Amino acid sequence: MRLQVGFVVAVLLLGGSACRRAAETPKKIPITTSSAEARDVFLKGRDLVAKLRYTEAQPLLNEAVSKDPNFALAHLYLAQTAAAPKGFFDHLKAAVSAAGKVSEGERLYIQGVEAAANGDTKLRGECYQKLAAAFPDDEVAHMLLGIHYNGIQKFDEAVAEYRKAVQLAPSFAPAYNQLGYALRELEKNQDAETAFRRYIELIPNEPNPYDSLAELQLKMGRFAESIESYKKALSMNPQFLSAYRGIAANLMYQDKHKEALEQLQKAHELATSDGEKRQMLFDMAVCYMDGNKLKDAIDSINRISALAEQRGDKALMAGNAATRGELLLNAGKIKEAEAEYAKSMELAQQADIPDKVKKNVELGSHGGKALVASAKKDFTTAKTEAEIMRAGFEAKGNPNQIRGAHEVLGIIALQEKNYDEAVAQLNQADAHSPYVMFQLAKAYAGKKDKDNSKTYYRKAAESYTLPDIMYAMIRQQAKKAMAK
Repeated sequence: MRLQVGFVVAVLLLGGSACRRAAETPKKIPITTSSAEARDVFLKGRDLVAKLRYTEAQPLLNEAVSKDPNFALAHLYLAQTAAAPKGFFDHLKAAVSAAGKVSEGERLYIQGVEAAANGDTKLRGECYQKLAAAFPDDEVAHMLLGIHYNGIQKFDEAVAEYRKAVQLAPSFAPAYNQLGYALRELEKNQDAETAFRRYIELIPNEPNPYDSLAELQLKMGRFAESIESYKKALSMNPQFLSAYRGIAANLMYQDKHKEALEQLQKAHELATSDGEKRQMLFDMAVCYMDGNKLKDAIDSINRISALAEQRGDKALMAGNAATRGELLLNAGKIKEAEAEYAKSMELAQQADIPDKVKKNVELGSHGGKALVASAKKDFTTAKTEAEIMRAGFEAKGNPNQIRGAHEVLGIIALQEKNYDEAVAQLNQADAHSPYVMFQLAKAYAGKKDKDNSKTYYRKAAESYTLPDIMYAMIRQQAKKAMAK
């Protein structure tokens, strides 16, 4: 499992410390708090976060903010380990409020996370570039910048920053984890495996290094090896639920859906928080969808929504409605999908989230409207809605959102049987998305380009990600098309 949680890119270790007193220019990003006790308990929580033991870390982080309510970094960590939008935004707001009383390094870190939450990748990049420049000897600053590059799919730049981090601190385990994932995205699998094995050497008694290696083996289709690595992670910590997800994915890709669901049900029973339970329910939905059981998939999503409703988390409920919309539209249930997309937008506007986030949701909703219109063969409306989305995201300059707009435009062109335009648009979408690969395969098939079509059907069928709902909607179709 890579170092990323909830709704932002990552949670990191920080280097120095400052208890509200002036100091010489530090080489490491400081930690500012008025309470020595709060700092001590924060450090313990921070250590657990670095090992991706979030559930264990949260009580310690909560204790830190109880001892110092204005402890900005503790609030930031609580935001980044939150399993639902409400907790994330509540603690991010507290961190931002306290940012005026902390060091410049901490302020840049907080501003970068806030920018990421608002979809402003340009500002996030600027914050982290300034952070790395201000603290060139801080391995964490370089890792954070690397995570930014990774998030916008500049993987070569990400690798360069991660390598700086491990050069500065050869025993800094989290950077090897990040490095392995970035190398994997570049399809440098042997180098990725080397990084993960170094990660194991550094913290051999922790489960996550084995989990990360297992995910690489999963991606490569080495299912038996992957399952053994996941079992090794569980031998370190039977409560490390990520490993159950990975075993389930391995089984699912061998079309052993019953066994996969048993793994996820076991993890659901072991879960100690609503967030963990929701994750396992979502993965069950993915498994059902991969097995072509739409009703069961939607039932699992509904169970997540019920948990979110109990918490009053309308942002999470909005996301669930959007997921139901995607599933229903994929199944050709256009009216039902349209209703779910509308419900998602209504819930998002009612949610207690920043206005900038609501604006992003609103722009994204035009994509759902475009796809519904396209399914109805109303291509004029579809293109109009998609262009609103594209223009809005282009103005914001977020490359991931822009890729999403091109995906929508590509699907519209594909449904209109304008195959050249579909290829042109989809080649500007997310090249790492199995769903996009599948649409490209269909576009090339429409162009009678059998070689490219088969190549992309194979890429889509053999992506072997951790449970992903969009992948589940197309994997079996891609597998069948690849075999023809």
